[in-house]
Amino acid sequence: METLGYHSIEELRVLSLNELHALWELVPTDRQRAYKAAYEREVRTAGAVGSDELERQVAAELLKRYDEAALVPVGSRWARTPGRVQEAAQQNVVLDAPEDETQPTAGKPSPKVMLVVGLVALLFFGFLFTRLLSGQSSGKAEVTPEVSPTPNPLVSPTPTPLALEAQDDVIQGGDSGREAAYPVNLQIILPDGAAPRVWVVQRRRVQASEWRFDLNPDTASFVNGMSVRPVIGIPWSEENEAYFDDIGAGTSFLLTMNTGAVLRFEFDDSRDVRRSETSIFRQVSPGLVLLLIGETDADGLPTATRTLVTASYPPVQELSRDGQIIGMDMTLQEGSVGEQLLLGDASVTLQDARLLSDQPDLPADSQYLLLNYEVLAGIEALDTTAWRVEFVDTGGQIYTPNTIALTHTDFDALPAEIPALSSLSASVGYIVPTALQSGRWMITDTAGNGLSFVLSFIAESPDLRYDGVDVRLVSVTYVDGQTTTHLRIYNGRTETLHFTQDDIWLALGYAPEPPGPRNPAEGLTPFDLLPEQAVDLRLVWYWGSEPYASMGVGEYRFAIQLTRGS
Repeated sequence: METLGYHSIEELRVLSLNELHALWELVPTDRQRAYKAAYEREVRTAGAVGSDELERQVAAELLKRYDEAALVPVGSRWARTPGRVQEAAQQNVVLDAPEDETQPTAGKPSPKVMLVVGLVALLFFGFLFTRLLSGQSSGKAEVTPEVSPTPNPLVSPTPTPLALEAQDDVIQGGDSGREAAYPVNLQIILPDGAAPRVWVVQRRRVQASEWRFDLNPDTASFVNGMSVRPVIGIPWSEENEAYFDDIGAGTSFLLTMNTGAVLRFEFDDSRDVRRSETSIFRQVSPGLVLLLIGETDADGLPTATRTLVTASYPPVQELSRDGQIIGMDMTLQEGSVGEQLLLGDASVTLQDARLLSDQPDLPADSQYLLLNYEVLAGIEALDTTAWRVEFVDTGGQIYTPNTIALTHTDFDALPAEIPALSSLSASVGYIVPTALQSGRWMITDTAGNGLSFVLSFIAESPDLRYDGVDVRLVSVTYVDGQTTTHLRIYNGRTETLHFTQDDIWLALGYAPEPPGPRNPAEGLTPFDLLPEQAVDLRLVWYWGSEPYASMGVGEYRFAIQLTRGS
């Protein structure tokens, strides 16, 4: 084995451990390090570090996915190998892709380099065979091993073509924009019940009629600025084209935003459109547009048509302010933490809700929302698979449960069935923005039943209504356009007091003691006042010649009369 070439799984299976090691030695050293790093990352992700048995299950599952879906490691990602690349690799020929000449992308490797990478990637799975065989005892070394992955392995590597830890790098690799919210993940769920197909979404600008996009078939491209009716391009590949052919009535689309909200869309139409068609970009009504982009003809030129899939935004997922689901004759029972609400024949009690931030596995500007609750089944066994368990913030954004958040909860997730007349405690977690203040935790079922728990996380201002704190308004001076107040605050308590801009305010008006509007001390830097400590504050306020003012410092109120001199 002096030449590096293609080896099928069947050929690798009949090789001895020494032959596999010899074949592995033909792989360049830098590639060996890269593939070992990819393998060790999957072992860590699956929690199989330190266990030979669990590690062999990880290796067997990776082999199975390569055999069934042609997934190979490319950097920190797992990507499907296109069919034409597979055929070229099996014949040990260099693939010359003309479309790469018509669509150059800075920083992308050439087709020849990609083929060499593809050939070497195949030997990564020879390395997996060495991991599978290395745990065998020496007394069975002469027996040819047969890999038989279990249908339901105890550990499972990343279930999508892209490694989860690589999503942030892929998303950040797109074009920047000024949008407050933009999509970062697209899932398509076919009506056959199969696992959803997942794409990571990048933001892309369209300049001079050119749509630049990542050629990776697992990286979608969102056109910047299309917020009402997002337009997303899916790179053409044989697998993606076949998948688009399967999209039809009953298909659902889940679009995850950078804020953590999940937007649902339902299939509307599928057809071929000309490349010059521009009406698909119109932002006239909520919906979703998917385009299969990048297909070329036999001459390597872009095709005249491309596949278009449109989806509608069902208003049924929206919740009105009075607790009624729009489009349905359903009003949710409302409660708060600690209350018990009925859901059909069952009842649900929300035990507690808390926010958890500063975790290394959280995206930027995000936090976990963790809830513990108790479910009591009725006289019949309770099927919870028809339940929709969601959190909706005050802006109407919908958040779906996050499995990673369960590592920080007190209980496991809700099981699929609860025996009759029994109760159990379960937990659910969501990834929400750090700016979250309130919202509703909702559970609905297909029978038209629903309940809603109102949650509020608004931080209360420090309670300054206690003895031992003395506040004096020393003086008030004013000139045209501004007034200056001099305060002295003394902390006679044994606890430290924390003051912010909102703790001190001034209201101006044309009647004595105006109640508002209150203007906070915007120029004030938050500070701590230690026990037995005093502070002098001189604050400058805008003044529009109003004759009266009122000032507040915690629970203290001061009435001020301002008179302009003649």
